[in-house]
Amino acid sequence: MDASLSDARPERSVGKRHASLGQVLRHHADAAPDKIALRFLERGEGDGACLTYAELDRQVQALAARLVRKGAQGRTVLLVYPAGISFIVGFYACLYAGAIAVPTPFITPSRSAHRIAAIATDASPCLVLTCAALAADEAIRGAFPAGLSDIPWMVTDGEESPDDTHPWTPVAVQAGDPAFLQYTSGSTANPRGVVVTHGNLLATMEMIRVAFGHDADTRMVSWLPLFHDMGLVGGLLQPLYVGGLAVLMSPLDFIQRPLRWLQAIARHGATSSGGPNFAYALCADRIRPEQVRGLDLRSWRVAFCGAEPVRADDLRRFAEGVAPAGFDPKALFPCYGLAEATLFVSGGPVGRGLACAAAPGAYPQADGAANGMAKGIGRVICGQGADGQVLAIVDPDSRRRVPEGQVGEVWVAGPHVGAGYWRQWDQSQATFRARLSDDADAGPFLRTGDLGLMRGRDLVIVGRLKEVVIVRGAKHHPEDMEAAACRAHPALAGTAAAFAVEHGGADGLVVLQEVKRGHLADPDLERALQAVSAAICETFGMRPLDVVLLRPGALPRTTSNKIRRGACREAYLAGDLAPFRLDPPPRPGNPGGLHPGRRSRAHAHFPPACGRGQWLILPPSTAWRRSCGTTPIRSMPPCGSGRPFSGPIRSRPGSCCAAARWRRLLPIPIS
Repeated sequence: MDASLSDARPERSVGKRHASLGQVLRHHADAAPDKIALRFLERGEGDGACLTYAELDRQVQALAARLVRKGAQGRTVLLVYPAGISFIVGFYACLYAGAIAVPTPFITPSRSAHRIAAIATDASPCLVLTCAALAADEAIRGAFPAGLSDIPWMVTDGEESPDDTHPWTPVAVQAGDPAFLQYTSGSTANPRGVVVTHGNLLATMEMIRVAFGHDADTRMVSWLPLFHDMGLVGGLLQPLYVGGLAVLMSPLDFIQRPLRWLQAIARHGATSSGGPNFAYALCADRIRPEQVRGLDLRSWRVAFCGAEPVRADDLRRFAEGVAPAGFDPKALFPCYGLAEATLFVSGGPVGRGLACAAAPGAYPQADGAANGMAKGIGRVICGQGADGQVLAIVDPDSRRRVPEGQVGEVWVAGPHVGAGYWRQWDQSQATFRARLSDDADAGPFLRTGDLGLMRGRDLVIVGRLKEVVIVRGAKHHPEDMEAAACRAHPALAGTAAAFAVEHGGADGLVVLQEVKRGHLADPDLERALQAVSAAICETFGMRPLDVVLLRPGALPRTTSNKIRRGACREAYLAGDLAPFRLDPPPRPGNPGGLHPGRRSRAHAHFPPACGRGQWLILPPSTAWRRSCGTTPIRSMPPCGSGRPFSGPIRSRPGSCCAAARWRRLLPIPIS
């Protein structure tokens, strides 16, 4: 099934008359010099520092002139900044100078150094743009390999350089010239740099403008990371493209206090804002009703949600929670995209709100076997395909289109599709230049690696091709299993990872499930484990081989907060998530906590063949760290003992757990 749109759309914007996004910014600086272009909210509150279009253009021109004199035109330039105005000026300066910007994911120097160094190694920049604080930090510079130690670092946030007084001469760029490298978040593979051209950027800007209904009156509030495609392209570049206002804050300010996001929307009268599914779930979980009543969210017309699987339950909870503030649930705008397509593929129409469609619960079986999940499950519709592109749902093996309503791989063709992966010819050919076997003239297509289906003009995303879980020959989407696990008990967070492992000559399902904050000492957690197993069994007709509860934030994630299921599986098999299984609790006459006649030993964390192993992973308490003593937890007895008990679970000094590094999580058997 393929779909392309040709409906009448609003008239085209000023962007169609220019060759690059830099030229669009200069146009706005000439047409509306005193209009505020952006604000950055310190600590996510207040009015923050602001720049008009003329001020932004002036700062960008000054830095662009320095880049040209440094010979950066046509070469990669690494951007190492915390969230803030300096990053924005640096990025646009690269566009003005014809350099290739390379945003890097900065969180803290210690957490970001390795990732930034890896990107630098791949991108081979001629120059690093940064701020004074990070230029003096040895953690990042010291992580660079020896071959990159001589790269000059240019500080851009200090006092005006004497070089800044030199006039800037516009640099001619072509639509096919690289504008920046967007390094993918790497949920199923190592991060790779997507080459986004100036033509790709302009095409995507226009697609988003039309689909979202943006114009010069658009006011965008965004906390999204500027190194991520949704934050950079959607949260920053899009409002500046249409001549609107971008109000930005640090992602950490949002994570620490989600209410800041909604307060900023209300304070600045935002018309468009959004984020991944987890952001809406976080607000629903942590913002109290009395905090909502003081807000006015009536201006919020487009509440987009993408970048990870969209869950209807979370969006409904959010909409219900903020309804007293005047939020219109029809503003909900599920969408779909990826870095390889410069962010946007489908979404809308504006005003439809949350919509679901019946879809198969499992990948279509080659032998016609029944799906592992009941047919007719409601999946969130991720909108209609963007204007100017072609969507095809394709059998990944035969490379033929599949009928409407059948699941296949999502293929995309259009001017917004990136040029390929930076210096990776073979992977670029396989991913960006795919051809249909039944229509050689169509395309070339981008193979997204995502599974989906079409319902008329609507796109429904089902899962990831590489992450399909196969158990006893039946194929299942891990997103379905994870959703069932998260809903199984109130103590469980909305984050889980499901994958298959081989055990005893057969494949079995493993579910790693995070627990909500405040529930780690909940005596009802054993019921939560049982509820997960029951939900999986009832919905998918199988019993999990292993269920593991984890503290919040324990699952490996990408820089955009997607769960790295491959890394989860590797950590599980390596014992990094559950290094050891503790001995049973002490009994009268047995102070060592051992069964009579049984020696102390470490139990491998891998589940028993019966598939009934269940685990609770807790962070060690201060007392435990000091003495390897006890931690209180109600527990069910080991499998087969037949009677419950309540009391501490003890690890004797000198045992394997006493020797463990305490920064690792300690498992406690539940059943």
